[in-house]
Amino acid sequence: MSEHKLVFATAVEALFVRELGANLTGVGRRLLREVGLDLDQPLEVAYPLAQWKRFVSTASALLYPHLSSSEAHWWMGIHFVEGYLQTSVGRVLADLAPVLGPRRMLERIGADLSSGNNFSEVRLLEHGPRYVELWMNDVLDDHSSFAAGLLLRAQQMAGARNVHVDVWSFDGTAGTFLIRWRDTVRS
Repeated sequence: MSEHKLVFATAVEALFVRELGANLTGVGRRLLREVGLDLDQPLEVAYPLAQWKRFVSTASALLYPHLSSSEAHWWMGIHFVEGYLQTSVGRVLADLAPVLGPRRMLERIGADLSSGNNFSEVRLLEHGPRYVELWMNDVLDDHSSFAAGLLLRAQQMAGARNVHVDVWSFDGTAGTFLIRWRDTVRS
């Protein structure tokens, strides 16, 4: 693993261009530009993780000023998945997710995250047929709720219903999540 954690342009594009772009006003674009993301210019190849976190924090405060930081960052995790689904790779995954189902979707989430950065590692521990513990070496944010929102939306995409994603532990970087679901949507 690289000693410098980088978030690739594909992840930045998914969240800030494809998903949030139309919702960012002139003021929002200016505030993002002030923290290093100029959406009127071509994206950099990669951004340091600390800078990505500033982008997420700035956008979450702009879009969700009425929510707590944790809730706003949870929504940003959901937006991240929604933006990813608008990319060419994401469209393929959207078609594949229901076939994979919730358990196999979680098994591949580390690889999916790694397509957007150079540091993501994920481990799963199965506690039951629809109950897993997922550890991430870095939750991509200062709030574990970002990853919780991302995981919830990914599970829903894979057909899981009645999904619960609970933060079991968070040390400021790594997080462990307990993920449960009761049933799945049948196509």
